[in-house]
Amino acid sequence: MLTLNGTVANIYESPKGVNKTTGEAFGGQHRIQIMCENTLQNGEKRIELVDLTIDEVAPYREAIGKPVRVPVGVYVNAGKPAFYALK
Repeated sequence: MLTLNGTVANIYESPKGVNKTTGEAFGGQHRIQIMCENTLQNGEKRIELVDLTIDEVAPYREAIGKPVRVPVGVYVNAGKPAFYALK
């Protein structure tokens, strides 16, 4: 298991909509944005904003601006690693 460490920057609900061809509803999930610091091969630091879909908002509302550790899974999207929060 991997753990994503960073500072909670924001919480938001993704926009809701309906797929025009299938009629399926999408969106409406709660997401958190975590500001993470990555150390590059040359020793420089790069700040990245990572969005994670979450089931429970309450624990993160109190953590805005504070450091958190979130268990995550990783997959590749367009050649870059992407993360999802584990339950």
